[in-house]
Amino acid sequence: MLAFTKAQIKAANSASIVEYAKSAGIDLRQTGSDEFKGVEHDSLVITPSKNSFYWNSRQVHGKGALSFSTLYELSGSNLNEKEKFLRAMDKVLTSGVGDGKVYQVQKESFRFDKNQIDSGNKINRVWGYLHNQRGISSQTIDQLHRDKVLAQDKLGNALFLWLDPQDRRQVKGVSKQGTKIDHQKYGRRGTLKMIEKNSTKGYGFSFDSPGMNGKTPENIRFFESPIDAISFFDLSKVKVKGGMKNTRFVSMDGLKKKVFDSYITQTVTQLQKEGRTLKTVGLGVDNDEAGKRFVKDIQSKFSKVKYCKPSEKLGKDWNDILKAFRKMQQGKQKSKHTTRTLPGQEFEKRSAYLRRDQGLER
Repeated sequence: MLAFTKAQIKAANSASIVEYAKSAGIDLRQTGSDEFKGVEHDSLVITPSKNSFYWNSRQVHGKGALSFSTLYELSGSNLNEKEKFLRAMDKVLTSGVGDGKVYQVQKESFRFDKNQIDSGNKINRVWGYLHNQRGISSQTIDQLHRDKVLAQDKLGNALFLWLDPQDRRQVKGVSKQGTKIDHQKYGRRGTLKMIEKNSTKGYGFSFDSPGMNGKTPENIRFFESPIDAISFFDLSKVKVKGGMKNTRFVSMDGLKKKVFDSYITQTVTQLQKEGRTLKTVGLGVDNDEAGKRFVKDIQSKFSKVKYCKPSEKLGKDWNDILKAFRKMQQGKQKSKHTTRTLPGQEFEKRSAYLRRDQGLER
């Protein structure tokens, strides 16, 4: 039986996750200045500066290569806990990777490359992806493009621009979403999804309700992705003509308290200068364990923050809800005798549910 000293265990615990993953043949892709994601499992997120990882789909997290090997690499093995520990120790120590503390993260100011945008300012491929595959209305897509928060790069990828809420001329970062399916290259997700290198921490993709005329919205809704934020706004048109009014929609690109705090602070500051106040804050994060924990944590400090929770019956996030609603709309338009359509009463019931209970308030 293998035996290890305290010094060896300490070394394995502090070994670099990024270096170890590469030595073990675990494919990673850099999605930010201080973030890597798994290729096979895109819910795996590694933060080099903290030498930590979070496997969102399994609700597993830890620090150091030993924890990573035990909880992630060997998760599918039939080994018991003791055997996993011994195997992981052996693998990490023989890999020869260095201490995670010496992993240097290059921190540079974000510079937006305007040359990457489609030369004709077209969004045809982005439009097709968002409308046909994500269910977002043409009106909303066109509006975001006009507002210069949505663009298409020369490869046809969608660019969700992080405009500074206090100076909309400044781009603080970019969320990039592919429009082509390629499972061989991008794993289970099938499409490119990343944050451009050096995107400014504390910022994210955001847009305000139409018709604000330079004023700051008095309500904020936070989401895990740009497409979820857009989907929620698009669904709000079911109840409110033109969509939710007087609201700022923010994507955190995950569950990031720093983005939450930053946009609350900036919006309150803007409103104070205008002699107004912040009225409501809502979290439209995924209806899963990670999302619920995030809401609970935020509400423990800010009790008035509400959870705009997606319906468990229709999906876990707001794009799932939007796509389900689009199917209902299509079903209503088809013949009642078509077996694929929802029965009329069920359609009306679910549509009413969406309007009444899905947080699509003014």
